Amino acid sequence: MREIRIIYEGVNIYPDISVNACFHDMYAEKQSDELLLRLNDTRRLWDVWGPKAGDTVAVGDGAASTGRMYVGSVIPKNGLVTLRAYSIPQSAKNKTGKSWEKVRFMQIAQEISTRHGLSFEQHGVADQIYDYVVQNNLPDFAFLQQRCVIEGAAFLVYDGKLVMYSERHLEGQAALGVIDVGANDDFEYNDDTVNAYGTIEITNGSLTGIYKSNNGSVRALRKIIPIHISSQGEADRFARGLLREANKGMVTGAIRAPLARNYAAGSIVNIRTHGRASWDGPVFLTHVRHDYVGEKSKLFFRKPLEGY
Repeated sequence: MREIRIIYEGVNIYPDISVNACFHDMYAEKQSDELLLRLNDTRRLWDVWGPKAGDTVAVGDGAASTGRMYVGSVIPKNGLVTLRAYSIPQSAKNKTGKSWEKVRFMQIAQEISTRHGLSFEQHGVADQIYDYVVQNNLPDFAFLQQRCVIEGAAFLVYDGKLVMYSERHLEGQAALGVIDVGANDDFEYNDDTVNAYGTIEITNGSLTGIYKSNNGSVRALRKIIPIHISSQGEADRFARGLLREANKGMVTGAIRAPLARNYAAGSIVNIRTHGRASWDGPVFLTHVRHDYVGEKSKLFFRKPLEGY
């Protein structure tokens, strides 16, 4: 028997409503998790209940859960009400200008988490010390994403917590399980390694950083970055992070499956594909979409990037 929960402002409303559609998209980086919850409202009850942007909602189905999310919009139409909610609070849209001197990476991340009412944890990220950092009128999470990329890191927000992780560290974790993909299953794989870069050269006008991978590619990437660099070591480290960002999405895929409640974005799983043994092995789930009404999932992944 399915154990479905829809917790709205702390109250389980599932017994009193009729769900028309429910999609939960989880992302390992670069964007907030999203929930689309469409409810049948032929009795016009939702307007009486007064839902509004900023309310909290959480949907669960057995082991799967959206965690706490924040309503961004409530749209009534033709006997339906559609709610869209996000794992990052609405305050994340605000732009901020600030500078720091002699500041640690984790201090910046913790400060941003606290500013938006989130707790914080990290996995495998080196706590670098920066001589000088400036946030030039950017939303906090866009700024934090910029800092993560140059350090080979990423973050996600789930259930009121900002989780920062070293991509290389997470990619090296043991797989949570095995996904068997049969010959008749719906999957699509893409290998674009021919377009990978072998080296990168970055500059901010005063210092130049270089990093060379061992992937055999002769393609070179050159970038000008608007980020303060205080030393040659820092320049080369930033170059490594930016080369990882450029190359990590070269080998990707997507698999459609029955509702995969135990898998979330940011997980490592092994895939085993009938007739496609060259693709067997660990993959990193970048995006997971659960369709709770249709009881289906779509798992988007990339192959772990080796060496840097």
